Amino acid sequence: MVNTSLLYEKLIGIVGSENVTAKEIVMEAYTATAVGRLDRAGALIEKPKKPEFVVMPSSTQQIQAIIRLANAYKVPVIPMGSLTSEYADSVPLEGGIMLDMKKMNHIELDEESMNVTIEPGVTYGQAFRELGSKGYYIANQALPANVSIMGATTQGAPNIPLDHTKFVPYHSSLTIGLEVVLPTGELLVTGSAALPGAKPNQARAYGPDVGALFLAAQGTLGIITKQTLPLHQIPAHRHVVEGAFKDESFRGLTRTMHRIMADNLNGMIWSEMIWARYNGQETQQWEFFVVLGGSKERVKFNREFAEKIIKEEGGTIKPKSRMLELEWDYSGVPVGFNYEEMVYWRPRANSIVIPPTDVGQCTLMGRGTYDQVLELHDAALKILAKHGVIRRRIRTGFLAVREAPRAPTPTFGLSYAYDAHDTKAVEGAKAIMEEWRTYASARGVHYRLTPTDAKRVMPMLGEYYELLKRLKRMLDPNRIMNPGKLMDLDRESR
Repeated sequence: MVNTSLLYEKLIGIVGSENVTAKEIVMEAYTATAVGRLDRAGALIEKPKKPEFVVMPSSTQQIQAIIRLANAYKVPVIPMGSLTSEYADSVPLEGGIMLDMKKMNHIELDEESMNVTIEPGVTYGQAFRELGSKGYYIANQALPANVSIMGATTQGAPNIPLDHTKFVPYHSSLTIGLEVVLPTGELLVTGSAALPGAKPNQARAYGPDVGALFLAAQGTLGIITKQTLPLHQIPAHRHVVEGAFKDESFRGLTRTMHRIMADNLNGMIWSEMIWARYNGQETQQWEFFVVLGGSKERVKFNREFAEKIIKEEGGTIKPKSRMLELEWDYSGVPVGFNYEEMVYWRPRANSIVIPPTDVGQCTLMGRGTYDQVLELHDAALKILAKHGVIRRRIRTGFLAVREAPRAPTPTFGLSYAYDAHDTKAVEGAKAIMEEWRTYASARGVHYRLTPTDAKRVMPMLGEYYELLKRLKRMLDPNRIMNPGKLMDLDRESR
């Protein structure tokens, strides 16, 4: 039995009384925020367990001390960024210490090496203010301003470039180096910076990329306290080509994506089927967007090329895009929700707006070849229809990005909104998600895992899963790091 009073006093000794709390109302608030819409969408079947403490460290050294203390008391530690993940990364499943790292918000800019090193508390809004004024950006601004960049970039958020000659699907793949507090309190530096006096400029400087072990690990193998990423210049010229396809032209839409991406156009293409009201008007068609950036000549050439293919495949070009210019201002405003009519939100070009917390969002996602995605898309529609979700309520997003030098890999997502306070609607969403996960995992469709998904998928991975479990036992002998996630699925009594 843990002596919580003594543990509390020792935590105060590390971070100060103003940076640790055990108040019940605070524990409930952090737990509820971490869960967010997850439980309502069926991502969590097991109920979370409130933490005993919330601690706000301001340095790597303080985190090391907290980890050593947690080992001594065998108390779980749950690292968190901005608590906006929809994959339950920071949901406490066995109580313990919730580590709120928002005070660690330093940015180290290296213009000579064209990279930037961030801490867990750095948000997209802060990075834009500090880097945008100098003509740089760190990862495309595809998430709200209050989201922790590291929370996204170390855990599998997609990389959507504005003007790259090389593209990789996830920000984690761009990682140059990490600083990690291991589960036993030691400090690990990965990549070229592991050599004293060296700069972080290569991930595989001295053999294998050790840092990759900690990416997308959901805090189960250690706490990432610094991440170095490439620095990008804001393109001098930008343009968004907006086309439209009728509902029955879905195949033509996918052919358009394939043709444009197969011709080595770099950047992002996406489309969405959405019934939404913009300025009092409704749209009931596929909206198709091609994001272009670069020199004036390059943007002009690619614009004409994209418009030509859209027309050849049965689409039309809108003379003036409703998408706003990339203003870097994060001021997207959601409209009111109507669950039956599916009045959705329209974000600005560079900012996704998260719906209100009383709105549940059920999303079915799939990724693969174009033929696979078409099959999965049709199957997802049938599952939704089976459970009574009418087509008019469904928002479909379809994204294609070039993963140089590989062929483009499309991703789709079908989602609908529902009243999170309606028990019947909540249970319906859970049933839909359960059926979709069973269908998708049986066909080899991979996606980012919540604890519920992990229990189904991880044991299917054979030796891969066994190796991860051995790594977990080796690095975290006391099983304190974010227990119940990924390779650590066996709940144990403490």
